[in-house]
Amino acid sequence: MATTEKKATKKATKTVARKAGGGGTPGRARDITVAPTYRPTVATGPLRVTAQGATLKDDGRLIIVVHVTDTDGVPVAGLKVANFKLWQMGHLFDSLDGFFVVEVEGVAGLEGTYQLVRKPWSLVGNGTIPFFVRVQKGALRSGTAMTFIVKVREGLDA
Repeated sequence: MATTEKKATKKATKTVARKAGGGGTPGRARDITVAPTYRPTVATGPLRVTAQGATLKDDGRLIIVVHVTDTDGVPVAGLKVANFKLWQMGHLFDSLDGFFVVEVEGVAGLEGTYQLVRKPWSLVGNGTIPFFVRVQKGALRSGTAMTFIVKVREGLDA
């Protein structure tokens, strides 16, 4: 092999070694003794919340059914009364005293579904009543939804 060919081959070998090693000095092994630092992840991001409201005509209960998932569509389980806030026509139920929360468990397809129930609940007048629901799980995860309940005067809702 001629001297020029040997130099070209040696130069090409150095270039390949530099690219494979991620740069640095050719012929020197990369230091892999330092492991990457573990950084715990905090569950963040919005929650997807849907809600549907209803009243039971004969027993005076208000029921708001709330479905909660994360951004990947995974149901969020284990929520309690403290995780929910509810507004009726702009009025915040400061604490959900008088409400109880029932998590629907063991029913396929209803994971992450909750019922916010208040009894007794009465509405004076008729019309469409908006409800705004906020679900908070931890300091960094929340979601909201709005639902409506329609009440018509007696005799028309038979």
